[in-house]
Amino acid sequence: MTTRPSTGTNPDAGLTTATTGAQRRPVDAADVARIAVRAASLVPGVSVVRPAAVRLDDRSVGLDLHLITWYGHSVPTIAETVRAVVAERVTAQTGLRVAGVTVTVDDLLVPGVDGSGVLAVAPEDD
Repeated sequence: MTTRPSTGTNPDAGLTTATTGAQRRPVDAADVARIAVRAASLVPGVSVVRPAAVRLDDRSVGLDLHLITWYGHSVPTIAETVRAVVAERVTAQTGLRVAGVTVTVDDLLVPGVDGSGVLAVAPEDD
């Protein structure tokens, strides 16, 4: 996963503040990536979501996401739904304007050929 906060000479570049009711908390590129991945994962037909880039400034964010989808679902419909859902969730949870969500579909899984539909995740070494 690659996240790239906005560039600049400010050491706090890439950090902004989210508004949740009366609370304010810092939001960085990793926070935005997590929100986007969770939101995109809920879209029917999406199997895997990877954030490729997060471009973050004081008031807006741009995202690049890579997806693996399931055969039998309309790829253009999935991509458009992911764009809309991710933009809505990121705005709702961070208060940032979403300048754009670029969706790239890297692969299409065929049930019965590409696996059981359950992805195994290896445990992380601590």
